[in-house]
Amino acid sequence: MTSVWKRLQRVGKKASKFQFVASYQELSLECTKKWQPDKLRVVWTRRNRRMVSKLHSWQPGIKNPYRGMVVWPVPENIDISVTLFKEANADEFEDKEWTFVIEGENKGHRKVLASADINLKKFASPTPTQTDLTLTLKPLSVKVVEATLKLSLSCVFVREGKATDEDMQSLASLMSVKPTDIGNLDDFNESDEDEDKKSVTVTGSTFPFSQGNKDKTSVAKEAAPSTLSRGEGSPQNHRAVANIKISTQPLRPAATTENKAGPGRTR
Repeated sequence: MTSVWKRLQRVGKKASKFQFVASYQELSLECTKKWQPDKLRVVWTRRNRRMVSKLHSWQPGIKNPYRGMVVWPVPENIDISVTLFKEANADEFEDKEWTFVIEGENKGHRKVLASADINLKKFASPTPTQTDLTLTLKPLSVKVVEATLKLSLSCVFVREGKATDEDMQSLASLMSVKPTDIGNLDDFNESDEDEDKKSVTVTGSTFPFSQGNKDKTSVAKEAAPSTLSRGEGSPQNHRAVANIKISTQPLRPAATTENKAGPGRTR
C-alpha cells in the first residue's frame, strides 16, 4: 500500500534518468585486537538492489597489524541507472540515497562491517561530471574501529520526461492506468458467443466446429457409427442410418411440369 501511495504522489512530476559509475580505488579498515578480516567486498545498495564488487584480500599494515587496506591497482567500476524526480516548477531533485556497505567474508560466511549513505541528487548534473570522494563509513560491528572508502563518482545525464512516460515506468513504476491497458468487454462477450455457436450436439456427443471446416455430411458420418453401436443389424438402426444419409443429400429443385396443349384430339 505504501508503494502505491508513493506512485500516486509522483503523478505530475518530472523525471530525469542518470547513469552513475562508482570507481573503487582504496579501502581502509581498522579492527579491534584479536580479529582480522579475510576478504572484503563493497556493496552499493538501495532497498532490493545490490551492486556487488569482487572479493579482495585485506592486507594488514606493517606498523599496525590490525589496520589494513584493500587497494585496486585498476579501479573497479560499478554502474547503476537511477531516476530522480522533482516537482514541475522545482529546481532541485528529491532525495535519493544509496548506501555503500563493506562486507567481510570468511569461509563462506558474510558479515556486515561498515556502511555510508550518499545522496545522489547532490551529484546529478545535466553535463557529465566526475567527483573524487573519501567516505567515512559508520562501523556496524563491534570488531570494526574505523573504515574509509576512496572512490570516484561519475554522472551522465540520459533523458528527461514525465514520471508517467513509458521509458520512465521501469524505474518510476506504473503510476497510472492508461485507457489502452483495459480491453473492450464487448469483444470478450462476442468471442464467448462465437465459441458457443461452434459446438453442435449430435446423438449425445459434442462435435466442435472450427471456422466451418466441417459440414453436415461429416457430422452424419461421425454420428452413424455411434448409432450402429447400439445394436448391429436391427431394422431401426438401418432406418436411422438411411434417414441420416438421405438428409445429407443436397436438396434439388422440384421439377416443374407444364401442361402444354397438344394437337387437338377427339375422344
